[in-house]
Amino acid sequence: RSMKTPRSQVWRPRSASLPRMVAIVVGIAGMTTLWSAAFAAFRGQIEVLTDVVPLSVRYGATSAAALAGLGLLVIAGGLSRRQRRAWWIALMLLIVAGVAHVLKGLDVPEAAVNLGTAVLLISTREEFYAIPGPGSARRAFLALPLIAGTVWTFGTLALFFHASELRPAVGVIGMMTAAARGAVGLPLGIAIVGRSGRWIPGLLPLLGVLGLVSAFAVTLRPVVEGLRRSPDDVERARELVRRYGSDTLAYFALRSDKSYFFYENAFIAYRYLWNVALVAGDPIGDPMDVTRALDAFVAYGRSRGWGIVILAGSDELADNCRRHGLRQFYLGDEAILDPRKFSLEGRAIRKVRQSRSRLEKLGYSLEFMPDDRVTPDLQDALDSITASWRGRAPERGFTMALGRTPSPTDPDALTVIARDPLGKAQGYLHLVPCYGESRGYSLDQMRRRPETPNGMTEWMVAGTTLELGERDVERFSLNFAFLSRLFDRSVNLSVFQRLELAIAKALNPFFQIETLRDFNAKFFPEWQPRNVYYESTISIPRVALAYLEAEAFLRLPLMGIRGRRT
Repeated sequence: RSMKTPRSQVWRPRSASLPRMVAIVVGIAGMTTLWSAAFAAFRGQIEVLTDVVPLSVRYGATSAAALAGLGLLVIAGGLSRRQRRAWWIALMLLIVAGVAHVLKGLDVPEAAVNLGTAVLLISTREEFYAIPGPGSARRAFLALPLIAGTVWTFGTLALFFHASELRPAVGVIGMMTAAARGAVGLPLGIAIVGRSGRWIPGLLPLLGVLGLVSAFAVTLRPVVEGLRRSPDDVERARELVRRYGSDTLAYFALRSDKSYFFYENAFIAYRYLWNVALVAGDPIGDPMDVTRALDAFVAYGRSRGWGIVILAGSDELADNCRRHGLRQFYLGDEAILDPRKFSLEGRAIRKVRQSRSRLEKLGYSLEFMPDDRVTPDLQDALDSITASWRGRAPERGFTMALGRTPSPTDPDALTVIARDPLGKAQGYLHLVPCYGESRGYSLDQMRRRPETPNGMTEWMVAGTTLELGERDVERFSLNFAFLSRLFDRSVNLSVFQRLELAIAKALNPFFQIETLRDFNAKFFPEWQPRNVYYESTISIPRVALAYLEAEAFLRLPLMGIRGRRT
């Protein structure tokens, strides 16, 4: 989302992990309340309480405690996302549960747990500031009566069709009253003596609980954001990339599926998926502003209840991310060559040298062309190569791919065309620029027709690297290798790293993890580590799914709809 945050609004909470800790405590209070309510009927009643509090009130208090306990479990997720509305609801449920514990059986320890947790909520209230999704309260207000009415109607009809099994026999009004009592967890007030209707007393409270959970989920719906950026935003981002985009991944911020967050002379490229803001690479901009830009973006995302994840971030981000409570996970390595020092001499690189010799003897040649000189006919030829190479597979990439074919909108990019002896394009590489004091390029696309000779890809990369060296280019970033370091046999791995390596090898047939790493290693690159910075261990499954969806390795309908909505 394009916006400029005033300096005065850049604020960091006292503790990045405190809301999650409070959410865990609230969840424990909810489980304690549910456990107490579930076993209330098996405990003897205190005589004083029996004399003072009517039986119906005690039953009602038990049901209220059960519903409050369930509500606290549901609401804990909203608290972990700092939602202010979740804070208010949790506070009310804790007070209700505390009172209900006293009324249902003078359960002082359970009441103390709930009321003590309420005090904890009050003392940490400043940590819960995230706004809910627009219209969520209105949707919940409209949905709850509809859900309640559906459950009540279902219960009434169920009792009506089993009227012969009811004792005592009641009319329609009695059935309606019994259905309402059952939906809120109270005894029906009538007995069902037949076997065919015994499921009704157990199902009605369950349906009522599901309705309550649905209403809570709608109420706590976070701010959902689709792709939002204007042509002016795109041009502003492009200018900042030209001025400050020294990182090898900076140019990929100009993908068409990324939103922009601006702060002074810096910006962050991201995408919202499944309640997670996926930041692609490091912030880009004036070094004086990039740290504050990340501060502002974290505050912006958390004010909307989003999780914050940085994909393919550099090691230099670690300290700043740690201040925001983001944990570091090694993702893999980017293979980077120095074209000025690259050579095909020596025994170690002989296979690449042989591929080059074989292709050149067959009459293949490379042509280097800036993107603004790519003609429509050549564009059609490159599209044909892409179609034959990918087949039905989707265009993949988010952090390290531009996501579009060579275009005049990228005049500083470079297209390398591999032509056969007849001059027909049989493969190509697409390179995007790296700016800054150290000139460079990053490999964006690497395509060839499947029927071309073996070794053609190595030949294209080697020939391109040699040409860049002649042009005095200092950096050439090849493909990213997932968990590359773990495949190095000279590295002593921990137990957890061995598990990671086993998973990576199991996934290799589907994602070519080890294959791509071995391809990069042929050119003896310098390996630059890239990391994922994430908020909590419990969020890892959601982050993994969102990451796979963004990179187009996985298509989940709900995630895709939310992510591609414009």
